[in-house]
Amino acid sequence: MEAFNHFTCLSYDTIDFLIHSKYVLFGIYLPNKVEEKNISFENEILPHINLSNFFEEKFLCKKEEECNVMLVMKKDDFDKNLQKKIVKYTGTAFPESGNFAISVNSGITTKLIDLSLLKLIPMGIRPRQNDCGINAIAFDNAQHKKILLSPDNLLRTFIGGQA
Repeated sequence: MEAFNHFTCLSYDTIDFLIHSKYVLFGIYLPNKVEEKNISFENEILPHINLSNFFEEKFLCKKEEECNVMLVMKKDDFDKNLQKKIVKYTGTAFPESGNFAISVNSGITTKLIDLSLLKLIPMGIRPRQNDCGINAIAFDNAQHKKILLSPDNLLRTFIGGQA
């Protein structure tokens, strides 16, 4: 029996980055790229982290289209230490809702993925890849990579590299 799960998919030219949908409250296409470390949304100021350049530089991927997507996440899905790092990095406290935003310059979809297609990273490189947020990888028929990301490890690495 196949096991499927829901993922939020950030699509680039040769890579789809998968984030388990339980982490993403919702996604919104923004009219312009946002570089600020906070963003006004629904009468709240959200801490904001733009990951576009990180994906494009670290994974050597090119954006598929000129768009900017904001993913809203809940701080309570992340440990207290990472929450403090997000506030320190952005200089913005979490609002009453506890939401924060990341943005990427890619297309976004939700996908139902057969979990048997995802393969763990080989043991020799697994610790380094997990530190970068990569938990598993899959290839489709066109050799388009699908990389399963751990959002907490990804944010920890990004914020740690920006200090």
